[in-house]
Amino acid sequence: MILENKVDPVYVTESKNAFDRYNRETYYNQPFNIENISLDDSSKMVVISGFDNAATALDYMEKARKTAASEIIPWLPAGKYKFLIISGSNLEVLKGNKDVNGYLKFLETSFPGKF
Repeated sequence: MILENKVDPVYVTESKNAFDRYNRETYYNQPFNIENISLDDSSKMVVISGFDNAATALDYMEKARKTAASEIIPWLPAGKYKFLIISGSNLEVLKGNKDVNGYLKFLETSFPGKF
């Protein structure tokens, strides 16, 4: 997922569209689902699902992160978004408790140096 902070909803929608284009061009043989989810007034998520496991999600994240600022979402300042991975069950927990900082700590513990 791409966590966007204090980004206008129009840009969140455009981010979704940009990642949809990126996926069709770069991963044309993989069916990804993309949806926008609002956690609260300032935190929005572009959630990309359809990965086989955490390793493939991490690989996707690393590749997308390298080209995001220059090719995928160049209009969005780099400080406004973060790439994260999340399982379906953890996404449901995050949507319920809205504890982004707690989830970031969990990721840093589970995948040292990746986030």
